[in-house]
Amino acid sequence: MNVVILDTGCANLSSVKSAVARHGYTPVVSREAEIVLRADKLFLPGVGTAQALWINCANVN
Repeated sequence: MNVVILDTGCANLSSVKSAVARHGYTPVVSREAEIVLRADKLFLPGVGTAQALWINCANVN
């Protein structure tokens, strides 16, 4: 299974990655559209508001 954690720029990605790995998956952390779109499961981690998430995502090339 292709598990992807979206690099939102506002989350503790290592904690999310470790939690997913404890369940037997090998997650990929990425902001690349082609990788995110191929995900079977997609995690959208964040800390704070959804507004901060969308601002960070909008600033990615």
